[in-house]
Amino acid sequence: MREKIIDSLHDNLLQRVAVVCDESVSVHELISTWLPQPFALSPWATWTLFSLIRHRQRQAFVAEIVRDRLGVRLEHLAQHGYGAHPPDKGYGVVPGLADWDYNLHGRGCCVTNRLSGVEIDVDFFEDTSDWFEPFFYQCYLSTLKTPEIWEKRLMELHPQFSDQGPPFETVELALAELQEAAFLESHSERPSIFKLAFDERALSNQMPWFETVSEDSLPLIRLAVVIGDWPMVCDLQTAEYVEVTVSEAAQQVIALREQKLISLFAEENRQKVALKGLQEINSVFLDEYITTILKQGTPAVVTVLELLLKRNDKTWCPLIHEFYQQFKPARSEDEFPSPHIWGQCLEFLFRHQYSFPEAAEVFSNVHQHCLGEAVVLALEYRPSQALKLFRAALRSEIPNNRMIAAAVLALVDQPWSHQELLDAFRESDEPDQTAECRSALLETQCSQAHQVVLDWQTRHPFQRESDEWMTFEEMSIQSLPVYLQWEMDELRERILPLRNVILPEFENE
Repeated sequence: MREKIIDSLHDNLLQRVAVVCDESVSVHELISTWLPQPFALSPWATWTLFSLIRHRQRQAFVAEIVRDRLGVRLEHLAQHGYGAHPPDKGYGVVPGLADWDYNLHGRGCCVTNRLSGVEIDVDFFEDTSDWFEPFFYQCYLSTLKTPEIWEKRLMELHPQFSDQGPPFETVELALAELQEAAFLESHSERPSIFKLAFDERALSNQMPWFETVSEDSLPLIRLAVVIGDWPMVCDLQTAEYVEVTVSEAAQQVIALREQKLISLFAEENRQKVALKGLQEINSVFLDEYITTILKQGTPAVVTVLELLLKRNDKTWCPLIHEFYQQFKPARSEDEFPSPHIWGQCLEFLFRHQYSFPEAAEVFSNVHQHCLGEAVVLALEYRPSQALKLFRAALRSEIPNNRMIAAAVLALVDQPWSHQELLDAFRESDEPDQTAECRSALLETQCSQAHQVVLDWQTRHPFQRESDEWMTFEEMSIQSLPVYLQWEMDELRERILPLRNVILPEFENE
């Protein structure tokens, strides 16, 4: 029964795409034929399917690199992970492909184009690259600068309102729809990954024609008509030529999407995706749900605050302040701390110069988990209180505090910030306690600081407890420079404009 459903939907899609290529059929005739026959998938799911068909070929390209250029058997890599990596060749320039870098990781490999920055990341199962890891696919989309027509439309349907959180997270809704329609099947042991559940070759063979005529809007209009992407038809056609029935159909597509997203709010763990989806379609109901979440304090409040920070509308200040008054960064020992939410609230209120009673004392008694967030806010809005917070964060027992403070000081990259890093670094010989400061100093332009760190590393060479395995602590220390660079990338846009801020303690230097 499942196979019959797949064949029926697949054949129907093939039929629709084939009609597009018949240029003897006018757009008006296509509209008359297909408007009364809506396709089984939403436009969000259909364009995702097109993209996945193309992405399967991209993943096969990575498999070819691993197998033929790095000399690693796919089934061996899938089974043994790091044990299958060639010695001292876990990353580098792809042999014979100077524009591509590779990085073997666990059971997979990520390749990055050195010119475009595009990343294609694949985890291998058995001896194939057919399985898609959703997060890797979403990350691929986030690296595209000049997407092909399939991804271009997909990105139009999923505009990113925030750089925070998983990229293109709402694509997961399309993946779920494709699985429900039997176009995708999950792995028996890893339900989170999936592959195409049908022979896509006939459809794949039709797709290059659209890519060759992608500069012409007419073929795209024709394709949008047959798959029921009526909003795209309206966008591409000149307003006076858009038929009333097409405009109504476009509104219906958005209304159905909105209805589906609203239904997700009944599930607390889906509210974040629902919010982002409502943002993507500019739903009139979005503000109502934002208000509800701020008043109830559900986990989706992180997404709400990201959204409001992007909007930058000061009328939300009173409600955010009301939420801030009720919020506790760490409500109990059993609950994971949420300093980021604390920081988001204050960033919004300070940005809009909102007057609230706690403002004067907010940095006088910072919760221990919030020191990292506090140093960023103080440097931006209360420089006179920043130094004591930097010093406390760099010496904190909480790694996240040390990481944020060190990343900020590395970005500031001024004599005073070098000195603060050096002072904290020299207070301990413990590798884990000094790791953030050491990595941050090496990211600065100060050659003397580099030498201090290199001398320390010579005196304290990294030694593993075992040649066969690494402890969690050892792995964390080894990986920390990469994590610090990620933190710097996250903070760069906020901190670089503050590099010339002089803290009061250093005004006479």
